[in-house]
Amino acid sequence: MQNYRVTYLMPRPENLMAQPDKDLPGFYRHATLLAAPNPGSIISEIRQRGGLPLEVKAVRPKPAFLNNVNRAYKLQLLQAVNYNVRGGMSAARALEMVVEGETGANRGMLNPAITVLRIGGTFPEAMRALGFFDSSTLSIIEAGERTGRMKDSLNAAAGHYEKTSNGLKAMFGAVSWTLLDIGFAVSSIIGLRFSLLPTLADTAKTTGETEAEREAFKALVDQAYLVNDVLIGGTLVLLAFVFLGIYGYAANVRSIRDRAEAIMARVPSLGAALLNTAISTSFTVAASMLKGGVGFLPSASTAAVGADHLQVRDFWANAVNRVETGETIPRALSSPLLNSSEAMLIASHTTQRELGEVLERIAERRDGIALAASKSFALWMFVASMMYSGIAVMFTLYVVYVQNKQMMSRVQG
Repeated sequence: MQNYRVTYLMPRPENLMAQPDKDLPGFYRHATLLAAPNPGSIISEIRQRGGLPLEVKAVRPKPAFLNNVNRAYKLQLLQAVNYNVRGGMSAARALEMVVEGETGANRGMLNPAITVLRIGGTFPEAMRALGFFDSSTLSIIEAGERTGRMKDSLNAAAGHYEKTSNGLKAMFGAVSWTLLDIGFAVSSIIGLRFSLLPTLADTAKTTGETEAEREAFKALVDQAYLVNDVLIGGTLVLLAFVFLGIYGYAANVRSIRDRAEAIMARVPSLGAALLNTAISTSFTVAASMLKGGVGFLPSASTAAVGADHLQVRDFWANAVNRVETGETIPRALSSPLLNSSEAMLIASHTTQRELGEVLERIAERRDGIALAASKSFALWMFVASMMYSGIAVMFTLYVVYVQNKQMMSRVQG
């Protein structure tokens, strides 16, 4: 499929961007992007709809690395579709209308959704064809298709995506400062390894009055080299694991993702930040659906499929199983993930809407805990990076101290 920039006239406006034509009264000029195998198919389709094609021009595709869609735009797309559906439009028509109204640079990336819809695909299939929504958001949308509550699922998906974006921003801020600290630490170690230590090694032959002193000083320099090499090697190994984890998330390799999540869960503060963010996000999804009139079981099932964190996913799946076997909702939601005050709040609800409000309140509290944990993680990583670079710096300074001490003893002698 190729993207084409198309200009055509129609006796009726087909989208909000259509303008009355000045030269041909009664017709509306349309300018849009369409995906098709060739220009002829576009011309035929426009003519069959009673239109007059004026220009069909192929659009040169951008390199893959430039086709990134930022999270703000994706959230706006979800919200635009959600607003149209809440206004009474079907989800498929709402998406088609939103895509047709996009005439900017991102239109080429939205065309696959139009193609899927026009060959009879469903709305969730069209959203998946876009290729830039995460699996959790798509799972929430697909749950809406299965339960027949697409309006509520779209609202929950938009809330989930917005919540996830805010959580990622907080985590990205903590990680950015951490990477900056590590960068400074590594740069200082590399500076010592390739600048100061070679200079000290060159002076090893002339340092000290006796051969034994010179050999001792040379051994000390070699130890400093070893310390720096071990630290640099450890950094490279750590970066390799980090990039492997990023690849696992980007390519959605479940085995790598599960392993990375298990490791991160054991990291002080970071594990708490990830867990509380996941709880907050899933509780927001469930609260949105419950307050919209969706029953507990479909709301909890949607929260389960939308949860990225294994513990949170198991929490909701277990709640669904327990309710299906006859337990009350407060008992089904009792879990070590919740503290006593949160369990008491859940037990106090009397209506479905109140349960939604309770879950929303818990989500807000967990947001605060996640933010505090991410700040704590950034602080600990700053201290760790200072200690990391301090090992190499102090050892090298000790070598310089020994050299100066030997030189001073020679001068005094």
